[in-house]
Amino acid sequence: MSSPLLEANSRTLTLPERAVNPRLVLAISNVTGLALLTPFVLLIHGYHPYADDAGIYVAGIRKIMNPALFTVDSSFVLTHTRFSIFSHLFAGTLRLFHIPLELGLLAAYLLSIFAFLLGCFQLAQRLFDDVQLQWGATLFAGALFTLPVAATSLWIMDPYVTARSFSTPLSLFALASCLDRDWKRTAMWLLLTVIMHPLMAAYLAALLVACILIDQNRWRSLGAAALASFAGCAAVYADTRHATLPDGYQEAALSRSYFFLSSWHWYEVAGLIAPMLLMLVAALRTHHRAVRNLCVACIATGCTACAVAACFVHTNGSFLLARIQPLRTFQLIYLSGVILLGGFLARHLRGRRAAIGAALLILVSSLMLLVQNQTYTTSAHVEWPFAAPRNPWQQAFLWIRNNTPQDAVFALDSNYTTLGSEDTQGFRATAARSALVDQLKDGGVVAIFPQLAPRWKSQRDLEIGLDRISDQERIARLRPAGVTWLLLSAGSTTRFDCPYRNSTVAVCRLP
Repeated sequence: MSSPLLEANSRTLTLPERAVNPRLVLAISNVTGLALLTPFVLLIHGYHPYADDAGIYVAGIRKIMNPALFTVDSSFVLTHTRFSIFSHLFAGTLRLFHIPLELGLLAAYLLSIFAFLLGCFQLAQRLFDDVQLQWGATLFAGALFTLPVAATSLWIMDPYVTARSFSTPLSLFALASCLDRDWKRTAMWLLLTVIMHPLMAAYLAALLVACILIDQNRWRSLGAAALASFAGCAAVYADTRHATLPDGYQEAALSRSYFFLSSWHWYEVAGLIAPMLLMLVAALRTHHRAVRNLCVACIATGCTACAVAACFVHTNGSFLLARIQPLRTFQLIYLSGVILLGGFLARHLRGRRAAIGAALLILVSSLMLLVQNQTYTTSAHVEWPFAAPRNPWQQAFLWIRNNTPQDAVFALDSNYTTLGSEDTQGFRATAARSALVDQLKDGGVVAIFPQLAPRWKSQRDLEIGLDRISDQERIARLRPAGVTWLLLSAGSTTRFDCPYRNSTVAVCRLP
C-alpha cells in the first residue's frame, strides 16, 4: 500500500524549520477545498446509517436518549457504551440542540468525512514538501475511503457513523503532531482518541511510540519494546489459555473468523505482507526523514502484531488476545500507505501526465462505488434522512417503529442479517424495538464481552429455524422469553395475525 522513493531528493526539515514553515499552516483555501471534497466522498462511498456496526451504535444512542426503549435487551445495547464517550456525547448533543436523530447522523457523517480529509492533508503536509503532492495524497485517500483492511473486518473508514468515524481522524492528527515532535499536541490527540475508542487508541499508541523511538534513533529501545510486547502477550496467553469460558462464548468467538490468522485465505494474508514490503522499499530508498520514520514505525508495529496474532491468537486458546484483535493495527498502516502512495502517484502523474492521474483517480473512485453497491445490494446507495427505504427489510422495520407498542419484544430468525437482501441493516437501530439476539451483530458483541454469552446462546437457540417451525412450536419457544411479535420471511407458513407484509417479510403478532 505504500510507495518507494517518496521525495527522494528533498531535504530533511529540522524542528525549527518545521515550526515556521508556511506550508504547514492550514490556509482557508485548503479548508474550503476539503469542505467541497466532502460531499463527493459521500456520493462515491455511500451512506448507510443503520447498517453493520452502526446498528449497534445507533441502538445505544436511542437507548441513552430514551431509557424506556430496549428494557429487555439493554445489556446488548449499552455494554459497549461504557468504554467510550461517543454515544453519550452524540445523544447529549442531539438533546441539547433538539436535532432529529436522522439529521444528526448525516451531519456527523459529513463531519467525520471532513475531519478524515483534514487529517490526511495534515499528515501529507509532513510527508511531502510540494502542495500538489499533498493534495494528490488527500484525493487518493478520499477515493479509497472505504478500502477494506486485509481480512480484519475493517474499512479504512465506514460508510456510516461509529466511534471509529472520529477516532480515525483523531489518530491522523496525533500522527501529524508526532512527526512535528509536538509532544503536547500528540498527547492531547491521543487522549481524545482514548475517550472516543480505547481499543483503536491502543493501536495508535503503539505506532506513536515506534515513531518517537525511531525519530530519536533508539533502535535498541524499539527492538526491546517489540520484544516486551510479544513477551507480555505470551505471558497473558500462558496464564489464560485454560481459563473457564462462559457457556456459548467459544461458539460466538469462533464465528469471528477475522480474529484468527489461521482462518485467513492466502490472499488475505498477502494483504498484511504486501504493504510492509512496499514500506520497507520506501524506507530504504527515501532521504525524507518523516517518510522513513513513518514507514519503519508501520513495519515495526505491523510485524509485532502479526507475530502476536500468529503465535497467541488461536481457536483453542482463552480468546483474551483475540478480543484485543491485534491485526486491527493495520488500519493505520493501510491509511499511512494510501497517503504515501497517493503522494507518489501525484509526483509522477502531473504536468503532461495529469490527464492520466485524473483518469486513475476516476477509475479508483468508480471501482469503490461499484464495490459499495455490491455490498449493499438492495439498499439505496445514499440513504437520505426521512426518505422511504428501498430495502424491504427496512420497510418492515420502519412499519414496526410506527405501528407497534414501544415495549414490544420481537423474535427474528437468528441469521436474518446474513440474508443477501437484508444488507446487515440493524433491527433495533431502525425499528427502535427490543428483539432477541441475532447471530451476526449480537454475536460480535458477545465475542468482545464474554459475560453476555450464556444469555446470547439461550436466546439464539430459541430462534434457530424460526421461519420453518410450526405456530405451536413458536408459541412454546417464544412466549416464555417474553416475545410479543415475530418477523418471519414472507414464505413462512403461519396462521398468526400478520398486519404487515411485503415481498420479503411478514410482521406477525404472537397470540
